[in-house]
Amino acid sequence: MKNKARLILILTIVIVIIAAAGVYSYLSFIPNYLSTGANEETVTVVISQGDSLAMVANSLHDEGVIRNRFWFRREAQKEGVDRNIRPGTYEIPPEEPFSEIFEILQVGEQRESVAVTFPEGLTLYQMGERVENSGLATQEAFIDATEDYYQRQGLSFDAEPLFFSLEGYLYPDTYHFDKDQTPMEIVEIMTDRMNRIFTAEDYETMEEKGLTLHEVLTKASLIERESAFDQESALIAGVIENRLNREMLLQIDASVIYAVGEGREHITRVLYEHLEEDNPFNTYRFHGLPPGPIAAPRESSIRAAMEPEEHAYLFYVVGEEGHVFAETYEEHLENVAAYREMQEDAEDEVLEEAP
Repeated sequence: MKNKARLILILTIVIVIIAAAGVYSYLSFIPNYLSTGANEETVTVVISQGDSLAMVANSLHDEGVIRNRFWFRREAQKEGVDRNIRPGTYEIPPEEPFSEIFEILQVGEQRESVAVTFPEGLTLYQMGERVENSGLATQEAFIDATEDYYQRQGLSFDAEPLFFSLEGYLYPDTYHFDKDQTPMEIVEIMTDRMNRIFTAEDYETMEEKGLTLHEVLTKASLIERESAFDQESALIAGVIENRLNREMLLQIDASVIYAVGEGREHITRVLYEHLEEDNPFNTYRFHGLPPGPIAAPRESSIRAAMEPEEHAYLFYVVGEEGHVFAETYEEHLENVAAYREMQEDAEDEVLEEAP
């Protein structure tokens, strides 16, 4: 019996040692495994100005460079890399350790790039002008690429009444494009940047409210072109929501301006004759939202479109500091009169200062 007990004890010790060795090997293997690139070929990754560490991790994960986004963020924060990532176009060699990937994203292996800034509120046509001015591609080639992208992606909204199919779908930002990037690659980068604005929770919110992505971007573009400051966005979104709920004409000048110029020219003054034009973007004549976006909205305008401020305002007009809002038409007329008086005073000051 003693020999048997001794044998059992020895076997137990051996099993424990083997198990401990296995656990140690496993615990040593996992960090190394997670901290090594998963890509089997060189991958090109574009980091845009303002991209957060989470957005960089998402891009690298989507491109198959890293296995786990959380682990990448954890290691990057531990090494202080999150504060030093530079925008640009990078080539990530296969199966690189995180130390090398961090080095690439901070200082090296950045390909020769061209920085192009697309301010919020630009039309797609104006974006094409900036692409052409940068020397990357002609405006026509860029616009053709957006139309090809719409066809290739099989997007669900009807582009027939639109001047440009992807109006409002390219995110306004500063990009660092590779100097040899094709027009289609430029479009893909900009649409991907827009796609990354929306989270799973955002799509749940849209579904709960019965909104499509196209409607959200259309509302957001109106808010973008109408608001003077970020803090006004939700207020103006609330006015749009209130008027839609009451089946009132939106009467938004920015949509009329877009209609008159057919998305290309930008008139500086809306005339009464413009308000009578038979165009679905003319919100003085047609009820509801226009058939699509009229410009590229920023994230704050998109958030406002999904979460408009609840209030009773139905009107707004330009004031001294942003817009002045009103609940009734009578109040609105008073605000309009005040705005016209302000304009007249400003013109008088200019005349007085003239030599």
